[in-house]
Amino acid sequence: MRTSLCLLSLAAVCLLLSACGPDKEKVEPLAWPYMESLETLTINGTEFKAFIASSEMHRRRAINGLAVKSGQAVALLYPDLPNPVELEFKIVPDPMDLVFVAADGKAVLVESVPAFAESTFPRIYGGKKARIVLQLPAGTAKELGIAAGKDVKTSPDLLDKSKGAEAEFARMYFVRNERPEEKPEPAPFVSLKVLTKPADVAQLMKDRDDLAEGQGVIVPFSSKHAQFWLKGVKGKVCAAWVENVNRNKILTAIYEGIEAGGGSDLDEPIYNSPGKASYLAIWKGADFFSKNKIEKRSSVTIAGVDAFEHDAIDYGNIELKVGDDRLEARLAVTEDARTAALKEAPALEKGKAVVLAWDDPSHVEVEAPAGASLWFIGADHTIAHREKTAGGKVGFKAQSRFVIAVPSGFEPKGEFKLPYLLQDLKPSLPAIVFYNAKQKDVVTDRWPGKAENFKGRARVELAMTPAEQRRGLMFRESLRDNHGMLFIYPTEEDNVSYWMKNCKMNLSIAFANDRGVIVKIYNVMTKPAPGTPDHELDLYPAGAPVRFAVEMRENWFKDNGINEGDRIFIPPSLTESK
Repeated sequence: MRTSLCLLSLAAVCLLLSACGPDKEKVEPLAWPYMESLETLTINGTEFKAFIASSEMHRRRAINGLAVKSGQAVALLYPDLPNPVELEFKIVPDPMDLVFVAADGKAVLVESVPAFAESTFPRIYGGKKARIVLQLPAGTAKELGIAAGKDVKTSPDLLDKSKGAEAEFARMYFVRNERPEEKPEPAPFVSLKVLTKPADVAQLMKDRDDLAEGQGVIVPFSSKHAQFWLKGVKGKVCAAWVENVNRNKILTAIYEGIEAGGGSDLDEPIYNSPGKASYLAIWKGADFFSKNKIEKRSSVTIAGVDAFEHDAIDYGNIELKVGDDRLEARLAVTEDARTAALKEAPALEKGKAVVLAWDDPSHVEVEAPAGASLWFIGADHTIAHREKTAGGKVGFKAQSRFVIAVPSGFEPKGEFKLPYLLQDLKPSLPAIVFYNAKQKDVVTDRWPGKAENFKGRARVELAMTPAEQRRGLMFRESLRDNHGMLFIYPTEEDNVSYWMKNCKMNLSIAFANDRGVIVKIYNVMTKPAPGTPDHELDLYPAGAPVRFAVEMRENWFKDNGINEGDRIFIPPSLTESK
């Protein structure tokens, strides 16, 4: 095992220097979360020099950072956890034995782990009800008589020590000094569960009743303009986006006292990372940053996270659990995909399903051929209604955005709840928000606070290519409430003007510059009479350099009190120059 002998020696040198000094003050050896220390550990009568890890930061460091040599051991201690202990090894310098020990002192699993050069990694090992996991040199378990079901006796008693082990939390320290690599304690910190699996990331802070104030979750990212929302989260939380900048970790956005909107999914505020996100941290609490005088751009140190990105969600392969049964489902979110899925629904294979999703429950319309078996999902994410279609439109009024097509004759035997992967599905159309020009903060990473802080909100289709922009809203005869189209140019452009060629309804338009400031509004753009030649069509010029244009129904901006000089919040993923 690699030990920090150099650091321990440094502490000894400090003691000698102190003894030679005039005051002869005793200096304590340096101790902080990144330094491991060796202890004598006896396992089934054999003595080892062992590294004993009882916190998540030390456990993760030991799993992928320490080589176990002859006469050495690593002991990972866990509290009583609701789920099985699961270890993911990304690299193993030397082959070893892995022993999972339960609370009764018996081994529940013994595995031989090959070295990195001898196998493919990462490798995952798990043991139910494990309280201790021992990493031993290869072949040692057999020498000690350890096998599944056999006793494992240690001195000191590791089972007793495991009672004081910390849960599976990483820690994020908010560093007050100028050198974040220095000892972070006694800096303020929060304890965070590391989420990398898609279902866990989708759950985020939902149903986390086991967490106390100052405890939460952290998600590793490696992407630009990541998003989160607080749909389904109880109470107020604090959150932060963290970015790796020149080997330092910097807070690029902080939020405190934020909470779920409590309305429909269309109304739920979205929080965007300002740039490339490295981590998202969310924890319970209302005033952590102000209480600890922490500001944006402060440094943080994160201990106990060894992942650089969470696993991506595959919406083409979603597992639906219905009691002991499993259905392999795919997602259909566009009108064309939903229509095709409904036509195929009566012939679905056994074990297959299709999840039909809309943005808004009030617009769920289902027309299916005879023989389709459909589950309408309720607001509580359980089955609200089952329908065996006779052909044509289904009359049941949806309570949520989701309808599931299942194989004909499949009856739910046991409890069903919509998985977090679907509960967390955000609406397909992005939201833009209009707010008062006099508001102090120019908002670039989130909706501008609660509904009372902005004038209007719209879900918009995107027109980004020249072909999409030429077509615009041609031939449309109606628009849904608070829905429109956002035109985005690569950079600010001069002499931009619009016309109403082939438009079947009156519209309104707002032009905005690169900063989202509205420079011109036309509340009514009149549809032309049929057969009007192009040269007779009215033009609606922006009159200033613009990068964005928003088309809505006529008088939408007037009805919402939106004026020239007001601002538009547009998600950062759309505003970044291409």
